[in-house]
Amino acid sequence: MKQRLQDIWRHKRSRYMAVNVTVGALGGIVAGYVAYSIAVNFFDFDFLFAPYGSPDRSSIFQALDIEASDPRWLGMLKGAGNTLSVVGFAIVSASLLGLAIGVARLTAHPLMNTLGNLYVQTFRNLPLLLIMFFFAFAVFRSLPQIESRSGVVGVVYVSNRGLALPWLEAASSLWTLWALALAAAVALAWFARRWRLQEELRTGRSTHPNTWGVCVFLFVAAATYLALAAPVRVTLPEVTQSASGFYTYEGGNVLGLGYMSAFISLTLYFSAFIAEIVRGSIQAVPHGQVEAATSLGLSPYQRFTLIVLPQALRIMIPLLNNEYQNTNKDSTLAHAIAYGEIVLISNRIVNNAGNLLQTYIFIFLVFVLTNLIISLVMNSINKSVRIR
Repeated sequence: MKQRLQDIWRHKRSRYMAVNVTVGALGGIVAGYVAYSIAVNFFDFDFLFAPYGSPDRSSIFQALDIEASDPRWLGMLKGAGNTLSVVGFAIVSASLLGLAIGVARLTAHPLMNTLGNLYVQTFRNLPLLLIMFFFAFAVFRSLPQIESRSGVVGVVYVSNRGLALPWLEAASSLWTLWALALAAAVALAWFARRWRLQEELRTGRSTHPNTWGVCVFLFVAAATYLALAAPVRVTLPEVTQSASGFYTYEGGNVLGLGYMSAFISLTLYFSAFIAEIVRGSIQAVPHGQVEAATSLGLSPYQRFTLIVLPQALRIMIPLLNNEYQNTNKDSTLAHAIAYGEIVLISNRIVNNAGNLLQTYIFIFLVFVLTNLIISLVMNSINKSVRIR
């Protein structure tokens, strides 16, 4: 019997079958356990309608502040909104800063080149969580008290409560129409820039497409603002003291320390990686393209914006897609500095009510959907700049 088993095991097909049966059995056990857990635990959603229990006002927008009386499902949605708010602004700021540093690393100026290299080597080799801790618990905790009214009085205040800034608020119910008008202004500005750019390429003369785009946007925005009788207004922050002696900010908008720490940390960290992407992509453009543009009499700005950058975009966009998705996923580290993003809010719900499976599946869905949206946008841009 033993000899027969050994003979069977020597055949490759028998070994493959044994391995497949073993792996299939283990996979069936795991799938069965997951199905059982889902059937037992997943379909209980009553906990989502109970009050959240504690306020959280670390949001950049007042509409995303979580109140103690809010149902838990609303708290989770606001937590997702807080995540998107810090990720969206961090992606924009990291891209602009990374572009500037990447270009600085290619300049012949020794000081700019050295500073750019020092920036990249510093932040690229530090853990993101350590950078967040540094700003949240070292830099911002040493800010002055709110009662000192530090800053530009009546305009900007800075304290250990956060940064108080002027902000826009609705002055009438027509503010939604003005928001739509701004969207239309962006579209008109894009068409105006594209038209002038085509004229520049056709005639070879500078038509200032960027200036045209900006002017069209400002004209449409100002005209619709006046036509709608100023639907929004600017509110300025003020430091006030209650009857009990408690100081607080009134008016404007307050950027909490958690939001500021997360935003600045994500910006500094990922701009270092984006700077290297920009540098490598620009260096990959054949130098003959720059020489040809110079021989045509194009200015340095025109050479960079019309010749070098469009070709470099074809190389850098797939890499930027990865960095933007990493920015979205790594924003979950902000829960360690008490910023009210989706993981912090969800963990508080789990600690109070349990139901970990339903809560964490919601987190999974949020990040899958947001990363798919980022990929869709970047792939669309990549398709528009590819060589046809």
